[in-house]
Amino acid sequence: ALRARSQRVAAMGAVFVGGHDGSVHAFDLETGCVRWTSKVSAEVRTAVVVEPWAPGTKPARNPRLFFGDLLGRVYAMDALTGQVLWRARPDDHANATITGTPTPYGDTLYVPVSSLEVVSAIDEKYACCTFRGSVTALDLNTGAIRWKHYTVEQPPGEQGLHPTGHRVELVA
Repeated sequence: ALRARSQRVAAMGAVFVGGHDGSVHAFDLETGCVRWTSKVSAEVRTAVVVEPWAPGTKPARNPRLFFGDLLGRVYAMDALTGQVLWRARPDDHANATITGTPTPYGDTLYVPVSSLEVVSAIDEKYACCTFRGSVTALDLNTGAIRWKHYTVEQPPGEQGLHPTGHRVELVA
């Protein structure tokens, strides 16, 4: 990556960071040498979160990393190898994105979902504004959606016409 895009985190003797090109890196904390680099679908926009773990214990599996990307996908990744364990897209809206950092708690990953719809809304033919933000709870082991709470309860609906005659939807 030419540019680190996410906030970095130091854990397990490494620094983990995501890049604008969809790369995720693990650098040795003492030497700065690359431990591993992985590639995901798009720019990593969130901080990389390391699953809570107790140093010196022998867990059943390697600790995991969690993060989101520009295209609205959330990832679980093996922190020691960089292997993607699962990938989920908690919202099917074309403009959904993950810019807020996912938070693991217990066996659930809480993910704030936002939108890049402001870019599409520039086009006067785009039926704005159809996205509703949410907080979505994912199963930490599989990425399956457990529940979703929209920040605006009412679904989008037609509110009128743009001066050009195109439909305008607004979330009330």
